[in-house]
Amino acid sequence: MDFEPVNVHGNPEGKAEMARLGIPLVPATVVGERFVHGWNPAQLAELVGVPFDDTPALSPQELADSLDNVLYYAQHLCKALTADQLELKHPQRDRVLRNLAFHIFRLGAAFVDSLEQNRYLEAWIVDGPPPELRTGADLEAYGEQVRERLRAWFAAAPADVFDKTIPTYYGEQWVHLHLERTTWHSGQHLRQAYDLLERDGSLPVPPLAAELFEGLPMPAELW
Repeated sequence: MDFEPVNVHGNPEGKAEMARLGIPLVPATVVGERFVHGWNPAQLAELVGVPFDDTPALSPQELADSLDNVLYYAQHLCKALTADQLELKHPQRDRVLRNLAFHIFRLGAAFVDSLEQNRYLEAWIVDGPPPELRTGADLEAYGEQVRERLRAWFAAAPADVFDKTIPTYYGEQWVHLHLERTTWHSGQHLRQAYDLLERDGSLPVPPLAAELFEGLPMPAELW
């Protein structure tokens, strides 16, 4: 389907159009005066008039295991990063690797926050790391805290929780789908972190195996 991409970074006209339409943050898809904010495949399909089945391919337990694996690999990477590597960033993205790595873990923590508070706030996933998370080892330790919290939550979660819905900043979301989104979202940023280091020629660990993302609706493009 043809579309016109608009990069609003350093683009006052693009930002003004977002403000006019009432779009708080990117990404957003606009058709005429209608828009979908955030990555929401079901609403996007409705916006452009195509059928779409958003039922996750993986069970909640499979997604929990996949998310844990993604966070493990993020920890493994963070442990090996130098101070200089943590300052790397993509030429078209204003986010250094330290912030990107924190975001990978914060997404997992935000999933538990959302189920405990019955809401999902965008503010939870746009903040950078706190000052005490300065080194790769700091980020690795934070990642372990998030993984432990997730394991505890999944161990205690009632089976029917994944059949319920939760209010999010991009609309009401089925919890099973919310978990899938959290998993592939973290995985996509893990791919980006590896790509940054490969571009720099300084990847300190082996490349990721494609099997890590099996069953997840990963975006075709890295960036």
